[in-house]
Amino acid sequence: MGNELVPVDYTQLPAVSMGSDDSFAELAKGSDFLGRLQLYSKGAAISKGKIKPGTWGIPDGEDITDLGKSVDCIPYARRPKAIDLSDVEAIITDYDMESGEFQRIITASMQADSGCMYGTSFLVYERTTGRFLEYFCGTKSTRTESKKIFPFLTLREEDIAARKLEGVEPHGPLAFTLENRLIEKPRFSWHVPVVIRCSTPFTREPTLEQITFEMNRFLNPTDAGVEKVNEKEASQERAR
Repeated sequence: MGNELVPVDYTQLPAVSMGSDDSFAELAKGSDFLGRLQLYSKGAAISKGKIKPGTWGIPDGEDITDLGKSVDCIPYARRPKAIDLSDVEAIITDYDMESGEFQRIITASMQADSGCMYGTSFLVYERTTGRFLEYFCGTKSTRTESKKIFPFLTLREEDIAARKLEGVEPHGPLAFTLENRLIEKPRFSWHVPVVIRCSTPFTREPTLEQITFEMNRFLNPTDAGVEKVNEKEASQERAR
């Protein structure tokens, strides 16, 4: 008989790393920019086979984290947002709903293929990735559904008094689920978000310190105005 290979039990090896999974997740971040939660329906990413239509994902340069047909989130904050993407080398972002620029973008968004969007931007914590993300409801269909997220945000005593609400009690942020459905028309079809209450409790949540840090950064954005993008520099940055 020849020599036979003896199976190796690799589970007997020493620990493969020093430090917690959360620590390595922090080190693996590409940048401090807030990730974006997005529902994919059509476009280049789908044409290239990076993700299927009717799927939630997080774009990161050329890569996309596939989150599946639904995602569970906890909402922590909201802000108004308008963005003009008509010139990808000079993107305009505005968070002041009373400003002339914000109103210009609203008007421009009414034109087809304008590259302009406006609506409510939410800071959410996504279950499977354990990441804080921005969910921007900047299209007509997402703006309509966005108001269903409002009741899941924290409701304080002072909020109840200011809004003169009756029959409600203060509460912290409540988890919700984002699903989607297909809208079919004679000439085209697209997916739209659907907001429902989350039925599965979160077993992992961020610390109060993490929440406070992300909320302060989200509600005090530094990227308003014109962001000029040099494609060569952007490509080099993505490759790092």
